[in-house]
Amino acid sequence: MIAADHPPPADSSDRLVFRRRHRLSGRRAYAAVHRRGIRKPRGPLIVVGLPTGAGDARLGLSVGRRVGGAVTRNLIKRRIREAFRLSRPTMPAGYDLVVMVRPHEPATLDDYRRWLTGAWAAIDRAAARRHGEGSAGR
Repeated sequence: MIAADHPPPADSSDRLVFRRRHRLSGRRAYAAVHRRGIRKPRGPLIVVGLPTGAGDARLGLSVGRRVGGAVTRNLIKRRIREAFRLSRPTMPAGYDLVVMVRPHEPATLDDYRRWLTGAWAAIDRAAARRHGEGSAGR
């Protein structure tokens, strides 16, 4: 395979990337989302979202051993991260999201994207109603 077969993107700034700043990390961050966040189940996912007012949305994952072996859990996490990466530009910014995964057979990327965006939009609407937060309340 030759590099000319796969030219680079016209503008590298248009690439959708999942950087460290898009990751939720640390016990305190997860605890804050669980304590004050809005929970919305979609399919095998339970998405908990907390409006932060910060620029970028951040994603945290919780995939327990009950979901399956390491290979299955990692496949599911990769697909959810990819769904987040692809959906982030079209979804409301300024949220910390924790996605908890219930036991299920791995689904397609499109399924995870549909579940994640549906829950994220519902969280944004609930935040706007509840606290005057979210993109609808700004």
